Amino acid sequence: MKKYNSYIIIAAALLVLVAACKSKPKTREEQVKEFRSELTAQDTAAMLRICDDAMEQLKAKKIDQVLASLYEYDDSTKEMTKLSERMNKRLRRQFKLFPVLDYKRQYFSFMLEGCNDVKYAITFATAEQAGTKEAPQTMFMFNPIRVDGEWKLCVKTTKDEIDEEHL
Repeated sequence: MKKYNSYIIIAAALLVLVAACKSKPKTREEQVKEFRSELTAQDTAAMLRICDDAMEQLKAKKIDQVLASLYEYDDSTKEMTKLSERMNKRLRRQFKLFPVLDYKRQYFSFMLEGCNDVKYAITFATAEQAGTKEAPQTMFMFNPIRVDGEWKLCVKTTKDEIDEEHL
């Protein structure tokens, strides 16, 4: 009986030890810092290149080509899918109503695997066309995602988080 009690005490001690050593979940700040530490200058260049290329294609009125290269990302499931028909129609309408005559990258930010920001100011009409002193602009934001070391171009949606430091 004493031997049996010793085993129970040892097992209980091991469970307490394992529970004490179990790491607590990382904070968002820790996750961001870890993700950013893994990135290279090549990642930044590749990510900005695909975003800028898409903007150049939109400026050249190659909307279908851009839409075919875009994805949606679901952060809760970590899944990336081609644009839904609904999102495709919404973006097509947006780029026709607000054509890219010119653009300027406002900022970019690396946050997490599925949450990165590249924001552009888009000039969609001339000042003359709008009857204003300055050309009217709108904003558009991409969410580039790194999958297996390759950057894919996702769109930001209203449910996606953004880097509020840059707003």
